[in-house]
Amino acid sequence: MTDLVGRPALAGYGSWEFVEVPIGYAMEVSVEAQTHERRLAAVHEGRRSERVFLRIPIEIVGKDAEGKEFREKTFTVVINRHGARISAQRSLFADQQITITNLHNGASCPFRVVGQAGRSLGEGAEWGVECLEPSVEIWGISFPGPAASPSEAERVDALLECSECQSRELAKLSVEEYHTLASSEVIHRRCWKCNQTTAWRFGAAEADTEAIPGSANGGAERRRARRHTVRLPVRVRLENGQTTTARTENLSRTGVCFVSEVAMEPGQLIQLTLGYGSGGHQEEVTAKVVWRRRIEGTNRLAYGVQLEGRD
Repeated sequence: MTDLVGRPALAGYGSWEFVEVPIGYAMEVSVEAQTHERRLAAVHEGRRSERVFLRIPIEIVGKDAEGKEFREKTFTVVINRHGARISAQRSLFADQQITITNLHNGASCPFRVVGQAGRSLGEGAEWGVECLEPSVEIWGISFPGPAASPSEAERVDALLECSECQSRELAKLSVEEYHTLASSEVIHRRCWKCNQTTAWRFGAAEADTEAIPGSANGGAERRRARRHTVRLPVRVRLENGQTTTARTENLSRTGVCFVSEVAMEPGQLIQLTLGYGSGGHQEEVTAKVVWRRRIEGTNRLAYGVQLEGRD
């Protein structure tokens, strides 16, 4: 039996799970917060292909309202080309300037706090931040430019990592490239940093969990690091025969995260069929809805589903 990314049982990866990561977060709406809400949405939403749910260990340095310097080691929740959503125990304020250091690669850059998210994706407060020096590639990820042609819609967005220099890229793969990567777990493509053709593999959706405060439960964190950011079309069929199409945000051997306008309940069994199956084969698999989160201000819901028989 093949798994949802087209590989027989994902050899070499063991059992790993998806993580509950709702998509599309909105600020609490009030007269005072509307400007910050729009700015935060602009930082985080942007083009969907540029947003990556990636937990990167960081250190933030700044001065509080009384002018006292503070430091805090924490992590990102979501990143994109020009900003991020970060978790922070310390209370920040809009337009505050802070310095963020990526503890994974040592890169530092000044950021401006856009505002606090009205609803956190994890535990504790979360903040939208905007990079003040976009030329600095603080996340160590190359993001794709605007789509060049309608054929881009047939490409697969995937987070990849160079095996030589560990540079990461949110790449737009052709269907053929995706099939090669899914079956052999490696493709050869040019690395802008190495300036040569190198071997690339799927990049884990989490980096250096041991450097993140509160990640003592190593087993759960290691499973989380096995998630892959892969965006594929998916058909969802309900028990009553209703069908809808969606797109994955991330997936693993045992679960999928996707967004849909169709209402489904936790515990409900559904049928999933992912597009771009190898050789044109598209296997329908049974999945159980584990959680759902409504996206404020829209008619969409984010779902996390567990694949039956893939424990």
